[in-house]
Amino acid sequence: MTRIINISALVAILWTGTALAVPETVSVKVTDVSTSSFSIIWMTNVAAEPSVEIYRDGQMIDRITDELSIVSMPDTPDNVAEAARNKGIMKVRVSGLSPDSHYFARTVTRDPNDPFNPGYSPLQEIYTAKAVQPYKQADDGTLAGIANDLITMNIYTPPNDTSLGTGDLLVLELPTITTYPLTAFVGTEAISSEGIIDLNNLFGPDMTTLQTQGKEKALITVYRGDTLITEQRQSLATLTHYRKLPDSSNLLQAQEPVKGFFADINLDGKVDDADFQEFRKQYRSEPDDSIYNPDYNFFPIDVLHKIGAQDFAAFAKEYGKIKPGF
Repeated sequence: MTRIINISALVAILWTGTALAVPETVSVKVTDVSTSSFSIIWMTNVAAEPSVEIYRDGQMIDRITDELSIVSMPDTPDNVAEAARNKGIMKVRVSGLSPDSHYFARTVTRDPNDPFNPGYSPLQEIYTAKAVQPYKQADDGTLAGIANDLITMNIYTPPNDTSLGTGDLLVLELPTITTYPLTAFVGTEAISSEGIIDLNNLFGPDMTTLQTQGKEKALITVYRGDTLITEQRQSLATLTHYRKLPDSSNLLQAQEPVKGFFADINLDGKVDDADFQEFRKQYRSEPDDSIYNPDYNFFPIDVLHKIGAQDFAAFAKEYGKIKPGF
């Protein structure tokens, strides 16, 4: 039996003395789904070139990748895209799809130093949106336009992060209300530490345009990736923030999401063990740590410090209380 050997890959292995590992693929999500497109985001441990494979079936037989438009780091300035890649934050946009249709996709992560040894994600299942509904019926029977606001959020950047968050990725989800999240790269349309998400791109459970009213519970995750670019790479970090959407102004204003009562971390109206489990993840973290989240900096609230005994004491005073209305 004749074996075909990739000479360039073999030379690379001999030159370095070791074979390079398959790129890691974590935190994979299908996002920004519309009637004709979707995105996939993930993180990896190398400054990779992201791509995807698209199929009509879950057995990966009917491949349609070449029939579609596929763009990596879409609508992103070059400096932001480069910063994201260096942190291991990947995003690919797929368009040219049909409304109300079923697709499958997996991510492909190629290390430029070892392009013949890619990493793949598990297969992702996608349903495109049914219809865009820019109008709703008013009480008097007339049609009124839907205009959701923009969410603008300044992310936390550690004192040692000279990038000021450029290339980080905001991921906004409305649990139980929407099927797919929305995303935006930090630094694309605003100052470096800010990201802006257009809520007009939300689709509800019926996969038609969702109009927000305000006070919807939002989960905002920040993909930070490898925040310290060193020879020994750090963990692929994310930060999670619990917020409420601001009241809709119907004027397309840029508004910040609303914080709840500090000890009701998950915004379920009570301070209980679920909040304590969230707090435990942050205990003893410091401002320069990749996982540090200022939402857990309870005391004093105006100075960044190690999350420790003082914060726990402030939380413990509220444990068991009910916080209705938020």
